[in-house]
Amino acid sequence: MNNLLGEEREQYQKKRKSCDEASTNLRTSKRRLCNNKNEEEGNNYNKSISTTLKLYDDPWKIKKTLTDSDLGILSRLLLAADLVKKQILPMLDLDDARAAETEEGSPVNVWDVETNSMHQLVLKRWSSSKSYVLIGKWNHDFVRRRDLKKGDEIGFQWDPFNRAFNFCVLKRATMPQ
Repeated sequence: MNNLLGEEREQYQKKRKSCDEASTNLRTSKRRLCNNKNEEEGNNYNKSISTTLKLYDDPWKIKKTLTDSDLGILSRLLLAADLVKKQILPMLDLDDARAAETEEGSPVNVWDVETNSMHQLVLKRWSSSKSYVLIGKWNHDFVRRRDLKKGDEIGFQWDPFNRAFNFCVLKRATMPQ
C-alpha cells in the first residue's frame, strides 16, 4: 500500500513538473510574443508621431494684407480663390457654400473680436476674376469704423460654436517717416 502511494505521488509530481514546465514555457512564449508585438507596434507608433514641438498654432488661418482696392468705394474685400476654397467654403453648410458660387452670394456673420460687434457681409464669387469677395457694408462696418489703411494685415477665423467668422486687425501698417 505504501508502495502504491509512493508511485502515485511520483507520477503526480512528474505530471506537476511537466505542467509547471509547460506553463513556464507558455508564459515565456507569451512574453516574447507580447514583447515582439509591442516592439512592432512601438515602431509603427513612433513612425507616425511627429517629434516636432509646436509652441503656437496661429488661429488666424485666413489673412490678408489690405490693398487700395480693398479700401476703395466698391466696398468689397477681395479674397484669393484657393484661400476661400480651402479655408472658408468647407466651414459653411452645403446650401451656403453653393450660394457663395452664385450672383446673390451667401450671407456670413463676422464678429469683430476687438470691438465685440457682429456684422453681416455677403460672400460671393466674382465672375470676372474667379476670385471671391466679401461685400455688403465692408467699407462702412470695417474700413471706416476701424480706420483700416493700405498695408494693414487682417485675419479671419471660423468660430464653429457661433457659426461666424471672427475678425481681427493683426498688424497695422507702419507709417513712412
